[in-house]
Amino acid sequence: MLKIRTWVTALVFVLVISGVVIFQTQASLAKNPPYSIDNIPMPKLENPLRILTPANEIFEIASCSTKDFGFAITTAQIPPGGGPMPHVHYYINEFFWPQKGGLEIFHSERKFPDMSNPPTVEAAGRAALYSVETQPKQVVYSPHTFMHGFVNPTTETLPMVMIWVRDEVAPDFEYHDGGMREYFSAVGAHITDLNNLPTVTDAQRNAFVSQAPKFGINQSAFMMQYVTSISDKFPKNLAKLQNPQTLNKVIETINAFNNDDKSVTCG
Repeated sequence: MLKIRTWVTALVFVLVISGVVIFQTQASLAKNPPYSIDNIPMPKLENPLRILTPANEIFEIASCSTKDFGFAITTAQIPPGGGPMPHVHYYINEFFWPQKGGLEIFHSERKFPDMSNPPTVEAAGRAALYSVETQPKQVVYSPHTFMHGFVNPTTETLPMVMIWVRDEVAPDFEYHDGGMREYFSAVGAHITDLNNLPTVTDAQRNAFVSQAPKFGINQSAFMMQYVTSISDKFPKNLAKLQNPQTLNKVIETINAFNNDDKSVTCG
């Protein structure tokens, strides 16, 4: 009888402790949920630019600008295994918004402030990346000079909106957007029929890397070229990287264009 009581007491203790741990975990998630937003509109254009990128993504890209603000935005379809290798932006700050979640984003803690000194063994040295599996409608923000990349690790094509906001250090590209529309237009395959996709050539894949610096990007050619290790322990300081003021300005600018505000140009 004593053994039974001892076993029951131990079982109750384990269940209580487990309940406390689960409760604390749920409470932590409730207290610190990922930053998310319900909707990000797209500019209403008659003939949007569609690109099949060398990273196997289907982009529908638009660029918008006002007197003192500019950005490019894409609605993207990311197939299984699709996504760019690690890279560093110098002219733009980027937002990721995966509507269904499921995409895995990689991000460095270290910055690489000098575009002429990329994160290679021979130059600035490689760095560790940290991965986060995104939740539906989660917003992930990546300021310029950090390294990042992403991949679709699932077996289904997943959507994501990406926004590239022109940084003050960027030169003035044709669309006043920080150069990302111009980059993908130069190195990607233009889509005229979504039911008959073009083929990305080896020349375009090579240009994706070799032409990137012209648009303020150091783009790696393979996964570990810039990377020493990948951890799923996403640091709190990276999770806290947010810029809701700029994201709200993007949304306000698109809504203004869609409401025929002549101070906004989108194309």
